Amino acid sequence: MIRSIVIAICGLITIWPVSAQTPGIDPRGISVTSSPVIIGIVQEPWQRVIRPEKIPKAGKVTRQADGTYIAELPRRTEDYLVGYIYHVRVQEILKADKSVRTNQVIRIFVPQTLEDGVSLPANQRFLLALAGYEPKKEDFTGTSVSNVGQSITKQGVPFDLQARYYRVVGDRNGAISITEKHRVLIAEIRAAIRNAH
Repeated sequence: MIRSIVIAICGLITIWPVSAQTPGIDPRGISVTSSPVIIGIVQEPWQRVIRPEKIPKAGKVTRQADGTYIAELPRRTEDYLVGYIYHVRVQEILKADKSVRTNQVIRIFVPQTLEDGVSLPANQRFLLALAGYEPKKEDFTGTSVSNVGQSITKQGVPFDLQARYYRVVGDRNGAISITEKHRVLIAEIRAAIRNAH
């Protein structure tokens, strides 16, 4: 039980959403040079890609003389987490590529990173500057894919190397939430894409 709680806490810490753009990087420029650029809504469930052999092991539990227990917590490690796969339904295409279509659900792979990482909460709309992502077999050998919320100790499915994936360009700067706060920025991005063609 303690192991499950520790693993759940480690999992929650790693998926904490990041919402700010990185200073010094202009999302307008990223959008002009990226392809495709879409507006889409994040679908549930999103998935995590892990290395099962690197999951932290439960620490030792010692019973004290007074009947209480002391649990040794495992060292927190991010080694087991490779990244996330988000499923995004394309609502609008601002800049096309050969494959993406309106109403299509695309896969976006986001590698695990502690800084400048992209987080795409479910049921939220984003403007996304994307590029194709071709996973290398050697980077994903032995990995397991499971829905976020599912125990990481349960068997997942192998990473699908044949599927089509995208990645967000410019880390957080390539993922802009569709909110009133970003209305002007999104209008500027639309104009920059139009003016570039």
